[in-house]
Amino acid sequence: MFNRMVVQDALKHSLTLDNNPGWIPENPVDDQSSAASLLIHDIFGGEILKTHKKKGWHFYNRINGERIDFMRTEMGKSSEENCFEDLPSTPDETYNYFEQEEYATFFMRFIWAFEEAVGLDKYQPAYTA
Repeated sequence: MFNRMVVQDALKHSLTLDNNPGWIPENPVDDQSSAASLLIHDIFGGEILKTHKKKGWHFYNRINGERIDFMRTEMGKSSEENCFEDLPSTPDETYNYFEQEEYATFFMRFIWAFEEAVGLDKYQPAYTA
């Protein structure tokens, strides 16, 4: 099941552990949206979408028909920043905006933060002596 709040918290935590996870400066992209959208796609499925912003491409996802943009804050956004083109993208395209080794680290940090938030101990079988 996809719990948006748990995913948001885990994503925020995993991004704060490393402020610069290998983004490629010659490829303009809006912050860490390419890696985050790929991570969401790799774990939860759905589609990767993109829209052009002043800083370059901004990537986000669509899961079960709902647009989900974890890299956008709700407060203080102009109307230009709230426009989405919903252009289809691919995992291969997002790979052009970050180092693959750094993505692997980011991915593992997310998994760790997600497991901490969900509390996977409730899924462990009970052992009886």
